Amino acid sequence: MKSVAILCVLFVVCGCVKMPSTFQKCARNKSDFNQCLLKAVENAVHQLNHPMMAVGLVSLEPLEVSSINVSPGTGAAQFTQIYKNVKIYGFSKGKFSKFDFDFNKKTITFECSVSNIRMEAEYDFKGRIMVIPFNGKGSAVITLDNVNLVFTFNLDEYDKNGEKYYKIKGSTLVTVPQLIHFQLDNLFGEDEALGKHLNDVFNENWKALWDDVESSYEEVFNQLITNDFERFLEKVPVSQIFD
Repeated sequence: MKSVAILCVLFVVCGCVKMPSTFQKCARNKSDFNQCLLKAVENAVHQLNHPMMAVGLVSLEPLEVSSINVSPGTGAAQFTQIYKNVKIYGFSKGKFSKFDFDFNKKTITFECSVSNIRMEAEYDFKGRIMVIPFNGKGSAVITLDNVNLVFTFNLDEYDKNGEKYYKIKGSTLVTVPQLIHFQLDNLFGEDEALGKHLNDVFNENWKALWDDVESSYEEVFNQLITNDFERFLEKVPVSQIFD
């Protein structure tokens, strides 16, 4: 009984969580450290088709969000966008082309591409698209094809229970899709012809729509990924992340 109590006390004092055994660790003093990290992070992300709650990581297939609000733009997308019961697929399938961890500056920059990001949700839109007034509410499937993502994280280091941890003090995301496709049901209620026409307007003008509200979507995607990464860093000390 005494040994059990001692183990409990040690766990509470340390609070340490080990990296999953399937996650690769890299030696920070090796010359190929960033190349090793690129492969290790890509491999870890590909495993997130199911949650790993012991280290604070939720499933990315899908990444579920209760709601997303996007304010009207000033150009082509002058309409409010409200999404409920959102499911986003594709983030776990990223292919990483660059990963750089600067320990002196405490910054992480990485670049990856995703062939397809699909968002399924219940939508509620109201306003104007390309000067056309409309009000639609129903099911939505929005796909972004051949997406390039560039993340930057700025970190702080702190001590907790005798271990060093990182926390995120700022992050940015640049998102560049090559194509976006919209399938919005019930845009004009039972008038299927008008609904199809407006879907065509969305799809033919996807680039203008994206450019108008790009920063809002980037903020949403960035916050979702940052929250997941933050939970991981809160649980896993630096000593467990690197060799």
